[in-house]
Amino acid sequence: MIKPPAQPASVSCRPNRREFVKRSGRSAAGALLGSAAVIGCQFQSDPSIEDASSSSPRAKRVGISLQIGVEILYEFVNDMKVEAEKPENKIHLVTVNADGDSIKQYSDIEGFIAQRYDGIFIFATEPDGLIEMVADARRNGIVMMNHSATPVTGCTQNVVLQQYETGYQLGQHAAEWVHKNFSGQVEVGVLSNRTDRFLQRRTDGVIAGLKETAPDAKIVGEVEAHTVQLGTDGAANLLQAHPAIKMLLSFSDDAGFGAYTAATEAGHTDPDKFYVGSLDGTQLVCEKITEGGIYHATWSYLFPYSATQWMRDMITCLRGKTVPPSRVVTGRLVHQENIEQFEKMIRNPQAPENQHLYDDPTVMHYLDEALETPLA
Repeated sequence: MIKPPAQPASVSCRPNRREFVKRSGRSAAGALLGSAAVIGCQFQSDPSIEDASSSSPRAKRVGISLQIGVEILYEFVNDMKVEAEKPENKIHLVTVNADGDSIKQYSDIEGFIAQRYDGIFIFATEPDGLIEMVADARRNGIVMMNHSATPVTGCTQNVVLQQYETGYQLGQHAAEWVHKNFSGQVEVGVLSNRTDRFLQRRTDGVIAGLKETAPDAKIVGEVEAHTVQLGTDGAANLLQAHPAIKMLLSFSDDAGFGAYTAATEAGHTDPDKFYVGSLDGTQLVCEKITEGGIYHATWSYLFPYSATQWMRDMITCLRGKTVPPSRVVTGRLVHQENIEQFEKMIRNPQAPENQHLYDDPTVMHYLDEALETPLA
């Protein structure tokens, strides 16, 4: 198990978007689809409607395909855009969101391929149907890069997260709080994603870290939730069914923020009597941790650095050079004791003083082995 130093990480956020999410109570995906201009990306319903003349003759056209819109992905795309827009790079980005529809995502990617885009970035939750499309794109000289929970066979590069190990460390942190405040005994609710084989490892890690460090902690309920709204509804149901719950642990920040909302609405505001923790490291959640309330911790995958490096690797490929076929992202545990240090570290992934983090193996590291989609 990796034991990263107690350093921090997050992402720059857009205040008007965050406020909209807070006021509406909807999922971050739904809120952002209605305000795509906030993050400065070009969101379109279909790649075929793009006006190619908007790209200069020397610019490379690169598509970004999202299968679902959640807060962390929009922040990620915004950091990619910063690197792409540097004058020396000349990358014209087009981002499309399938809004949870895998068939539409396949159509979006086929549109990019048909228009002979130079490169395509993929964020997918259902990779099996992408293998043939990736092979077709590669035959046509298109650089294909995937940054999903599950690798896609044949991609130029797959980027994956250390799901289990990072979840385990969040579970350990939660367990330490249980020992400190409830002598090791507490009822816990879990918000999970069991539909993705790789994302499921996060939840497994969280539960293992909690139970192995605080074996008397009792998980009394688990619900599926991957958006803010599902997290709010799921956590509210858990709290109603099990009013003695003192801890809510989520596999993601979106569902975690929903759990936080449900908990505070139920009157849980004392950080010594209630704990919310999750994984991703969104700015929305980091702000809650800064407040010193019941949101105690998140795991940040240092996505601003991963996003920047991903775009740099795409640019390297578009210039005719090769990159390693795989990259693994780790990150940092972020909690109330290190949040200020974390914010300083993550504020500017482009800063000269932060460039050493791209070579830090506790942040990310490459593999020479090409990852493949696991067999069912």
